[in-house]
Amino acid sequence: MIFSNKSSLDDYIIGKQIGQGAYAVVRVGLHKPTNRKVAMKIYKKYKLLDPNRRKSVKREIKLMEKMKHQNIIRLYEVIDTSKYVILIMDYVGGPSLHGYLKSKPNRRLDELDARRIFKQILEGIKYCHSRCITHRDIKLENLLLDDNENIKIIDFGFSTCIPNEKKIKMFCGTPSYMAPEIVQKLEYAGPPADIWALGVLLFTLLSGCFPYRGATDKELYTKIMRADYKLPPEVSSSLSPEAINLLKKIFSVDPNRRPTAREILNDAWLQDPEFLELLHQEQHQAPRSHSL
Repeated sequence: MIFSNKSSLDDYIIGKQIGQGAYAVVRVGLHKPTNRKVAMKIYKKYKLLDPNRRKSVKREIKLMEKMKHQNIIRLYEVIDTSKYVILIMDYVGGPSLHGYLKSKPNRRLDELDARRIFKQILEGIKYCHSRCITHRDIKLENLLLDDNENIKIIDFGFSTCIPNEKKIKMFCGTPSYMAPEIVQKLEYAGPPADIWALGVLLFTLLSGCFPYRGATDKELYTKIMRADYKLPPEVSSSLSPEAINLLKKIFSVDPNRRPTAREILNDAWLQDPEFLELLHQEQHQAPRSHSL
């Protein structure tokens, strides 16, 4: 495997583990020349003997090198040693969106906070889709909050970079977030599947529970294929009609009828004048964060 090798591991102090996946661990690191914290995603090479796995890591690196957006985790460099492949990335100080939700009453956000966070996720996904990148594993755990409670999208391990209209054959993702076309094992276009996952995310932020649940995968998939979801009564009575309407649009079983990320950003729910004014005020008060 040939990766870029701009600097050596000696430039870093490797700290405690902060995340783990099937093939990699993530640790806090300190970049000694600048004294800045980084996140180090460490792949052990013996776990990358399978050619498909190796290809997947190369693809992840290639995609991340293409992206530079305030709501997407930034890749600074890749260090290739005899035993490891290490991705040096932004260090994000806050919790995942999953942890953030757990800290809230009833595990849900008020509509204003949900709207602010969801808008940032959409901005990041719109950027990906504009570059023909489909994330394919959008979920609470893959969204981190920095110290200013701004979103960073992470984990592009399942992502692809192919023309947006081209159909994908590979089936992956987290069951609760899968679109109907994926659970039916049909060939599917990437962006509409990401949009469905964003709908699951939005529903969960607003209600504190998943829209589609089942005792078995079969039961779960049946509900997904029918878009059979219900907002809890105490939630639907307090939500704006615009939020309920947006969920309805996103949860279209026909992927061709789902709105794009750009269209959702122009939706009435995200164009509410009161929300935009509050957002404008917040942006002028927020301290600037520093990058490596």
